[in-house]
Amino acid sequence: MWCVPHPIHRNCVLVLLDTEGLGDVEKGDRVNDSKIFSLAVLLSSAMVYNSIGTITQDAVDKLKFVGEITELIKVRTGDIEDQEGLLSRYFPIFIWAVRDFHLELKIGKKRISADDYLENALKLKTPEKSPEEKEYNELRNRIRMYFGNRKCFVFCTPTDSNRQLKELEQLPDEKLEVDFVAQSSFFCDYIFRKAEIKKLDITVEVTGNRLGKLAELYTEAINSSNVACLEEVVVSLAEKENKIAVQEAAKLYEERMKTIPLPTETLKDFLDLSTQYEEEAREIFLKRSITDEDQKFLQEFTNSVKTIKTEFSFKNEEKSREVCHALIKKHSADFEKALAAGTFRRRGGHKYFKKILKAIEQLYDKEKGKGVKAEEVLHEYMTSKRADEITIIQKDNALTQKRKEEEVEKSRKEMEEMRNRLKQLEEEREKEKSSEEIANLRMTVEQLKQKLEEGEKIWNEKLEQVTKEKEREQDLYRMQGQNNQAKKYDAQIRTLGREKEDKGFFTRLSNNISSLFRKWF
Repeated sequence: MWCVPHPIHRNCVLVLLDTEGLGDVEKGDRVNDSKIFSLAVLLSSAMVYNSIGTITQDAVDKLKFVGEITELIKVRTGDIEDQEGLLSRYFPIFIWAVRDFHLELKIGKKRISADDYLENALKLKTPEKSPEEKEYNELRNRIRMYFGNRKCFVFCTPTDSNRQLKELEQLPDEKLEVDFVAQSSFFCDYIFRKAEIKKLDITVEVTGNRLGKLAELYTEAINSSNVACLEEVVVSLAEKENKIAVQEAAKLYEERMKTIPLPTETLKDFLDLSTQYEEEAREIFLKRSITDEDQKFLQEFTNSVKTIKTEFSFKNEEKSREVCHALIKKHSADFEKALAAGTFRRRGGHKYFKKILKAIEQLYDKEKGKGVKAEEVLHEYMTSKRADEITIIQKDNALTQKRKEEEVEKSRKEMEEMRNRLKQLEEEREKEKSSEEIANLRMTVEQLKQKLEEGEKIWNEKLEQVTKEKEREQDLYRMQGQNNQAKKYDAQIRTLGREKEDKGFFTRLSNNISSLFRKWF
């Protein structure tokens, strides 16, 4: 394996997988060839098959286990009538590279392209007169069925010097045959432009991490049960990937929340930062999660975020309380000493008590960095002084009895107003938190819908591409007078048409998102 930056696509890696050749005499194991070939098919988005000299019957025969590929690979579990038709949409581009090609590209006297040369090699013998001819045709039918996107390149010998052939990898281009360099450039350019990003289940891009897991899952499936089921592999990989998606996204959110200096000045400051970090975490989750059809892992992610947010919200409030209590203690220290000494229990003491209490409030209000519990802690402190105030009123001989009663009643009303204000503050906080949570949930639903639309677009483009390949194949058979073979594609083309209309998985997913939306709101 070689991994290099992709020459065309930014932020992509070109992975080159080199497998052992087919028909290795040392192994002499056809089963081994089948497994190697199947693994290469499953892991690649473009597969290059090499042969030397010309496309001979022997070179085609080395692909004879392609006819048995349904014994090693299937798309879905259960008894599916047309596994062959389904497989072609998941298979890579098939590129036949003919090395050391010395012939002219001609059929009779007519010049042809390399692609025409390959198609001519895949023509059927008609009519079939013997079991050998039937086997000859069957292999070609399978190759054409599975690999609708085919390409052929022919290469001349890179150099006439045997010595240079031994040092080929070290030779600069100017030491090689001009035609060979041009052919190689054309070949590479085709791979760079036409080989798509490898996708799992058509819509999910394969990352390096996923490629490693897929290699393990496919190899294990082929070796243990002799059948690699794409549907089962997707389910298995999705379970692993979605768990990691939840963990990574929740971890990022928690790490970001730890950077918030506590206490925040206002609840809005806290919620704005929380929303920003939740968006970052959600982006990671949605990017990594795959085929979360029931949205089980999405709900797990949102619940994790909610738990972490609640924890940090509590810490924010507690830190605010701690700061506010310290400030109250600082500004009320002399007042508390005077209160304990009975300084205010004298004539005119109530007026003096109110003046000092107001001064404490003003000093407290000027302080910065009190946080979300600033008003609440102040009200709690002022409320706690009401009993002392009533006692001071009763001891203040400057007040008439009627005035004392009025002041006590006024103090009680103020205390009740403070209690109501505290209750109002709590309700406003909960409403602000709820509004922020609803806004984030709505954003989650919108991004889910966007991801669904993007997946559906990719799906439709793939179905359209496969449909064109089937129609092209059907036309080729008709041109060659193989009407019976052409008819085999009718059902597949109709199935593709129905899938484009029904949208199966995407319809179910859309319904599940709508159900989740109703549940949340």
